[in-house]
Amino acid sequence: MFGTKTAFGIVAALILTIAGATACGRTSTTEDQSQTRPVTHEFGTVEVPTSPQRILALDEYAGLSALTLGVKPTVVFSTLRSDVAKSILAEQGIEVIDKSGFFANPAIEEIATIEPDEILMSNAGPLPGLYGQINAIAPTLVLPYSAPWRDVLSAAGTQLDRESEANAVISKLETRLDTVKTAAAGKSLAILGGFAGSLFTVPPTTPLSTLVGEAGFTRPAAESDATTSMNSGSIAPLSAELLSLHGAENVAVMSGRQYDSALVRNEPLFVDLTSDPSRAYDVSGDLWFGSHPFAVYWIIEDLSAIADGRGQSSIGTPENAAARWTAFSAL
Repeated sequence: MFGTKTAFGIVAALILTIAGATACGRTSTTEDQSQTRPVTHEFGTVEVPTSPQRILALDEYAGLSALTLGVKPTVVFSTLRSDVAKSILAEQGIEVIDKSGFFANPAIEEIATIEPDEILMSNAGPLPGLYGQINAIAPTLVLPYSAPWRDVLSAAGTQLDRESEANAVISKLETRLDTVKTAAAGKSLAILGGFAGSLFTVPPTTPLSTLVGEAGFTRPAAESDATTSMNSGSIAPLSAELLSLHGAENVAVMSGRQYDSALVRNEPLFVDLTSDPSRAYDVSGDLWFGSHPFAVYWIIEDLSAIADGRGQSSIGTPENAAARWTAFSAL
């Protein structure tokens, strides 16, 4: 049996050991939080924390790209007013803060009140012009927006230190895209929209057009030759008098919060664009103009339905967004 002095010595040693282990644990955690890694993007090189504790995404697309790769933002601003993205992010327990207007400038003071240790943003709208002020609050990563979908995913993977996850998602989306090609081969698709009282199409240089081409669809010559407007790299304005040049076997009409599908459909020449009215589809402009991985999956699923002629009920809507997110997450 131990003597009193021996027992006291053992207890004292145990206390010191436990205290030492606790101190080491705290030091390790502190060190993890203070460690950084360099990340280079189009605006320069920044030192970001290796284990960020409070991430702010300044738009939903950046937030969804991060979430797809296993990086969960703490707060996301709804700069792009995407109802689908907002619902998915909220379901994942992420705080979403509404913005009053499409691509509205977030107030620098409001960004600072979130107290982020890392900020994510897409290179879209007014955000790039505020980069210097934003990066002064916390190290800021900038994800490409109007770029081919593989480039968007690869850049997100590199900047978020999730290269293997990004490559895996790219591979899965390519596999899904391959299943569409057979059904879509040789079929034509026109893409039209209405915004702020004007008609537009989507020129061939956009991520969406590239994806539609990869899926095997052809486009009317008026769209293949379309050029962008001075103010946007993603749309090409068109005249109602020339709408007949956009005839195709299938027609996709942008719809949703920002997009006026009725403006397109009410044009007298619209009824003659396709011989089968059931092949004129309303599609989500919000998702079809997205380049984040979930938007790519959404577009591929819609293109599959269009290629197979499954009808409007098979096209994605905000009401079935949760089911599509579940299917996407299970790829």
